[in-house]
Amino acid sequence: MADPKHTSSERDSLPVITDCEGCGVCCFHMGYPAFILPREPMTDEQIDANPELVQQIINDPRRREELKAGHPGETFWHSLPDELRDEWKAFVSQYQLPKYGEDPSTFDGPCIWLDMQTRRCRNHEHRPRICRDFATGSPECYEWRAYYRDRISLNRPAAN
Repeated sequence: MADPKHTSSERDSLPVITDCEGCGVCCFHMGYPAFILPREPMTDEQIDANPELVQQIINDPRRREELKAGHPGETFWHSLPDELRDEWKAFVSQYQLPKYGEDPSTFDGPCIWLDMQTRRCRNHEHRPRICRDFATGSPECYEWRAYYRDRISLNRPAAN
């Protein structure tokens, strides 16, 4: 994510971090844990009867094959305790999609699992693949930290 407000020298001045303990900046805009959910394969007839899916296919013809193939969902969704899965489903069922723009301030806001006091995930051991794959100290990590520089203290909270 390139941010024109922050130069590379500003990003370079960020403290080097070797773990994400007490940071949480990558979760400031996620809204909720982004699991890849299971999806049953669809037939051409089911797809063609849904105008929203037809539009998706017009925009990206590969989408039809994705819908026909279905998806087993990610392992971490299947291993999620029932209580957390039910909470997640209840939140998502009431969720209102923001009007996304180019600026991250239009994104979802903090993940519902992020404790803003400690900046730790309340359910870290159950986090989805996207969270597990986000690399501490990666260019994306530094970009998010640079973006939120003015809104957070880069002195991370003390561990309990």
